[in-house]
Amino acid sequence: MSLENEFEKTWKKVSEEQYTIDDITDRKIREGINSKIRREKKIKKLYWTAAAVIPFFGLLILYYTFQKPATDIGQKYVYESRETPKAIKLSDGSVIKLMPYSKLTLNKDFGDKNREIEFTGQGNFSIAKDKTKPFRIDAGGFYVQVLGTHFFLDQKSEEKKVELFEGKVKVEHLGKVTYLLPKEIWISNSHQPDYHYYDKEKPMSFTFNHTDYSEAIQQLEEAYNVRISYPDEYRSKKVSGSFTGNLNDILSIISYPFNLKIEKLNEKEIQLK
Repeated sequence: MSLENEFEKTWKKVSEEQYTIDDITDRKIREGINSKIRREKKIKKLYWTAAAVIPFFGLLILYYTFQKPATDIGQKYVYESRETPKAIKLSDGSVIKLMPYSKLTLNKDFGDKNREIEFTGQGNFSIAKDKTKPFRIDAGGFYVQVLGTHFFLDQKSEEKKVELFEGKVKVEHLGKVTYLLPKEIWISNSHQPDYHYYDKEKPMSFTFNHTDYSEAIQQLEEAYNVRISYPDEYRSKKVSGSFTGNLNDILSIISYPFNLKIEKLNEKEIQLK
């Protein structure tokens, strides 16, 4: 029962029993009860204030924990992800999403004179633009350099890969330099140490002049890094003309005279029948 209710009950009891009290006693009772009420309200106010402040400091602690590098080693910061992806915002405004079990290392003076990092694993990179300081990644065996762009980097798979979504990227590998534009991909594996191809949705131009159908298909396979199978009877059929479009567009055009339909088996294989 609250003090206010207790006061009302006591006051009614006094009235009902017709007790008489002098003015001074009456005033003291009122002041005493009011004082208790004020203290109770003050305690409640402090309690709710504390209840509101504790979560705030909890969030503040979580914020600084998230912002703090995973490991501080000498003159370097090391960020690592475990079972789940981890997003990191660097001092230059770049945002990197580390896929599981990936690692990023940078100097504490990152951004002062250069923007160089070391990377292992897989990650999505959204790099802030700075023409005076290229963003350079040592990916253990090859280097990726950008000014400001968005791309995906796979350093840990057997097939190394850089896939560009926006901007421009320079890839250095075994003394060879490859430049990528949006929807272009660079890979390196045991069979293709340095291979540059296009996303299947990227429009390209092809010109065929009385070209064997088999040769036209081979050009598309090399350009888009896919395997295209078709009936042998069409290998020597001729294709002529200049065409612009994505992989599906070009395949549809050059296969139309032979009434061949496109069937996508998976990301790497297409069948015409």
